[in-house]
Amino acid sequence: MSVAFELSRDPRYLQQYYDLRERCFRKELGIPHFDGSEDERDRQGFILLARQGDRCLGGVRIATSLDIDREIDDLNLPPDDCCMWERLVIDPAIRERTMQLRRDFCSRLVSASRRCGYRHALVLSSLRNARFYRQCHSAMGVGFRIHRQIPGCARGAFAGLEHYLSVADLQSKARAVIAAQSKPRVAIAA
Repeated sequence: MSVAFELSRDPRYLQQYYDLRERCFRKELGIPHFDGSEDERDRQGFILLARQGDRCLGGVRIATSLDIDREIDDLNLPPDDCCMWERLVIDPAIRERTMQLRRDFCSRLVSASRRCGYRHALVLSSLRNARFYRQCHSAMGVGFRIHRQIPGCARGAFAGLEHYLSVADLQSKARAVIAAQSKPRVAIAA
């Protein structure tokens, strides 16, 4: 069965995504009390889901508001052209089996962000994840730069975790297509 990628508002699939991110963040990031349920940033932004039939395999939030104004000013980026990619999670039961799914997910994330009108996407992540994102984006011909560590920017449950600021240049032309289809399709589900 094929994997569908969609910007979704369907409560059935969103709940699966919220449950998955709670389980993964608690276990993998060592945040035992992390609450993965829907929050205000979820409601304000877009949620890109990867589904196989009725099962949510992963998701990511495309946040429309930015929490790091000083860093955006330092990078000389117009805030209205920027989104933030947050809360990326892929089901660990399938994550390690297929690198292609992770690459397809990155490709669809770039495409969805472009369709939402963004020219840059900011990411706060561990250095390991930032290097993985850079590898995927570089293979697509999408500029991705790891700028610097930003200590102290994390709040709440994420305080104490390393955070590197990276920026994807969504205006870059793709030189290669990683995804199985030559033109990624992203639908908005009801």
